[in-house]
Amino acid sequence: MITLSSRLAVAPHVRFRRFEDEGVVVNQKAAEALVLNEVGTRLVEVADGSRTLQQLADLLGDEFDADADTIARDVLRFAGELVDAGVAQLVDS
Repeated sequence: MITLSSRLAVAPHVRFRRFEDEGVVVNQKAAEALVLNEVGTRLVEVADGSRTLQQLADLLGDEFDADADTIARDVLRFAGELVDAGVAQLVDS
């Protein structure tokens, strides 16, 4: 179960590249590519397993000047989608 105290890292078989305000994630195992919006791109950039999802939500909230509850909810949802897609994995603290 993913919570705000979970830590997230991009999976080792995934390649990521930023193109201006968007990012592209390539899951080499599944031979799939995902195009991410600016906020999703930033989340992938900072998801290195060293910070909790709450810390990442705080960072994104500051950078994008958004409501903290909305950002936290969106980070949880998107982190779950990334894990389900095999793009990211939960990291033990």
